[in-house]
Amino acid sequence: MPYIAKENRFMLRQVVGAIALAVSCASLVPTSSAASPLPTAPRVSVPDAGELINETGRLRMLAERMGKAYAQLALKLMPDKAREQLIDSQKRFEENIALIGRGATKPITRAGLDTIVASYRSYAEALALPPTKANVAAAHRLTEKLVGEAENLAAAFEGHAQVPAARIVNISGRQRMLSQRMARLYFAAALGNGKGDVEQSRVEFRNRLITLETSPLTTPEIRREIDLAKTQWLFFEQALLGNGDPAGNLKNVATANERLLETMDKLTSLYSKDLHIILGSRPSAVVGG
Repeated sequence: MPYIAKENRFMLRQVVGAIALAVSCASLVPTSSAASPLPTAPRVSVPDAGELINETGRLRMLAERMGKAYAQLALKLMPDKAREQLIDSQKRFEENIALIGRGATKPITRAGLDTIVASYRSYAEALALPPTKANVAAAHRLTEKLVGEAENLAAAFEGHAQVPAARIVNISGRQRMLSQRMARLYFAAALGNGKGDVEQSRVEFRNRLITLETSPLTTPEIRREIDLAKTQWLFFEQALLGNGDPAGNLKNVATANERLLETMDKLTSLYSKDLHIILGSRPSAVVGG
């Protein structure tokens, strides 16, 4: 798909240099207010502990979402939507790198962020190639690497927060990532790039919903969102399990994962706000990791 390759190469030339600069000086400000399927949290000058865990965890999801959209393009499955998701996810990833850079003040988190930036450069180059079966397989190997690095950084921020509630923010954020991971692996299998371990992610997602539901941080507002997520999950899970027409399942996975993502994103933001209250933190008095 020459259009994708050309557009992503343009984005790579324009943005990667800016990302590296932003991470070095932690001063890049988002420049676009284009509509996105996911809400963008208000940006403060320095992120607090809850926001750092939330937004670092979002990097995991965005890496998976890019890989999912790339595989979806290879399948020629709702290609306009997939193209939009790929471009949007790259933009959001780059904005998050700049945001997290303002809070990664300790050597371990700064080093972790630098590693992510280097991996993302390689990932963006891979995603700029035509979405063939072989290129999707190669890109997905980089997805796994980038997600693992973001996982490590989120865990580092969680540890520095030093309150049990931080774990719930990270778990909820991981659920957000799993919604995209399951779709990515499902599409990779449809391309013939191996079955992928959808089952492991499926079981983890189901079990973690129970963890969130029983958490002391789960307010009535959060419980309503969990109930919505459970309903969305039932539909998504049926498609993942292959109950029905294969072509229909592909389309259902493509749509249901995005609905579930939106709900899990809202849940994670709600938990992040609760953590902010628990810590009694202010933008000028941050657990910087």
